[in-house]
Amino acid sequence: MVVTSIYTIGVLSALYAALLAPERASTAIMASGLINGIATILLVVFVDPKISVMADDVINKRGDYLKLRNVSLMMVSSRLLGTLLAQLLFIPGAKYIAWFTKFIV
Repeated sequence: MVVTSIYTIGVLSALYAALLAPERASTAIMASGLINGIATILLVVFVDPKISVMADDVINKRGDYLKLRNVSLMMVSSRLLGTLLAQLLFIPGAKYIAWFTKFIV
């Protein structure tokens, strides 16, 4: 859920941060790639391996299909809730990006 919210606000918060700190606008906009990169690493490290192993177990008849289905539904629900959480993190995320660009430039 948190990873989805980071993905959701990454680009938009960077664009809004460019408005908050116009003297560092290009740096703020380029920070969206950094934010999405962090979200991708979190997704690859924490979420994808577990789902992949679970799906592989189901295919090889070692796992329970209903459990995989429930986890898949939980993932879809998590995406929706993450998008809702992103609405709360949007402005603080933009302020953080604007603040962080002071150290990059």
